[in-house]
Amino acid sequence: MNRDETAAGRRWEAGGDGGFPAAAGGMNGRARTDGWEQADGRVRTDGPGAAGCRGGVVAGGEWMRLDPRMPWLSLSWVIGPLAPIAVTALVARDRLNPQTVITLGSILATGAVITVIGLLRYITTRYRVTGDRVELRSGLLFRRHRSVPRDRVRSVDLTAGPMYRVFGLATVKVGTGQNDAEKGFALDGVSQAGALLLRRSLLGRTAPTDSVIAELRPAWIRYALLSSWALPIGLAPFGLFFRVLDIFGVSPAEVGFLGELWAVVMATHPVVVLATAVGVVLAIGLSGALLLYVESWWNFRLTREPDHTFLVRRGLLTTRSLSLEERRLHGVEVAEPLPLRWGGGARLNAVATGLGEDDSTALLPPAPRAEAHRSAAAVLAEDASPALAALVAHPRAALRRRVVHAIWPPLVLGLLSAGLAAWLSWVPGLLWLAGPALLPAGLLLARDAYRNLGHGLRGPYLVTRYGTARRRTVVLRRTAIIGWTVSRSPFQRRSGLLTLAATTAAGKGSYKVRDVSVTRGLVFAEESVPGLLAPFVRRSSGD
Repeated sequence: MNRDETAAGRRWEAGGDGGFPAAAGGMNGRARTDGWEQADGRVRTDGPGAAGCRGGVVAGGEWMRLDPRMPWLSLSWVIGPLAPIAVTALVARDRLNPQTVITLGSILATGAVITVIGLLRYITTRYRVTGDRVELRSGLLFRRHRSVPRDRVRSVDLTAGPMYRVFGLATVKVGTGQNDAEKGFALDGVSQAGALLLRRSLLGRTAPTDSVIAELRPAWIRYALLSSWALPIGLAPFGLFFRVLDIFGVSPAEVGFLGELWAVVMATHPVVVLATAVGVVLAIGLSGALLLYVESWWNFRLTREPDHTFLVRRGLLTTRSLSLEERRLHGVEVAEPLPLRWGGGARLNAVATGLGEDDSTALLPPAPRAEAHRSAAAVLAEDASPALAALVAHPRAALRRRVVHAIWPPLVLGLLSAGLAAWLSWVPGLLWLAGPALLPAGLLLARDAYRNLGHGLRGPYLVTRYGTARRRTVVLRRTAIIGWTVSRSPFQRRSGLLTLAATTAAGKGSYKVRDVSVTRGLVFAEESVPGLLAPFVRRSSGD
């Protein structure tokens, strides 16, 4: 491995293969690549924007601007909408009304404001990297100076949307492992080569080699068809179309093909119409879900880096490169939404500290359940996934609670439907049957929710499972538990149950063991973290 520093930045040269061992699952070792690096692992610094690579990386701590192409990117946000707005206004000039003019003017004004903000950001933003700190100055009226010690930098994540990639730019988010956004900052508008060099400089990487844990396989794309987003995606185009008609004051009856289509619908049997509408919505939704999966997870790769971090790289139009320190990872979550579970798939998410609400916790796209558990074991450095451990079943009282929860919604729906049918003559009298018809499905889901309940200990990990529409199996490191929350509703007290929540600084902040018996729940908490709950519990003579 040779390292040459030039006036344009640092050039990393990799000789031959990456030289690291083959990853689990039969992957062969090879040089690390992504959309911003060459196939042999080199970072290009001789192309356009190479001067941006100097930004604080090799410039000896001098203050640097964002890339000069940033103002042009901001200007493109206005030029882009101008064409369709002008064409729309020209075609519909006879139908223009104050509401339409205000709408078009608002769109244009918003684009202008975005452009001005981008220009001001370029003019007023300076950053530098010194031997011990990373500093950022920004703002025009209200100047801000943020400084982060380099030894506090925990992640450097890179994102580049479609327009950013056209201009060769990226957004660099420097994180310190704190939930407070003020603890880190983002550099919006750094050259792609400079972003890679900045990440390597701040994270102290000495070689572009890694260990591959998982990569996207073409067969996984079938799980996109099991996405819960299919129905909203299928309905979205129709809602958008009618919203545009409303903006321009056009009635759907005035659109030629809609009138002809409505005449055909009225002459067709209602069952055929309903089946056709459902088929069209599903076709659009499944196609959209497939495209969304490809755009989000294209070129996905999960690797363990030499500096003890995990790196997730993915994206087709918008490329994302997210890093996570291994010591910040305190567990994983295997998520199985109902359609995905029926298809034998699952997702893998990280339970880690320092991830804000906008940070992605996904370690694996929707994939086979076996692959999710294999990746979980590899990430946690275990021989087998702790999520596969045999769990303790919950008492039958927990089943009764779920059965009651499944009965009352159909009952209320049936009573309301019967009342509307008696009050309004145009409401079908048989509508009240909709409630009882949903009761069997509710009871099946209640039974499934009870079967999914479970908790247990697997070595250094606490494991809890719950949910039916989205079954979650959480594996949490016991040393990350900093407290317990015990809650009991009036109905739980009558049934002798409680909900136990393990409080932690990682992930969502707490993970629950739902509807467990009082004695077993308290004993489980004491076994998980000895001595943490004992001062707050009075032990009875029989226990």
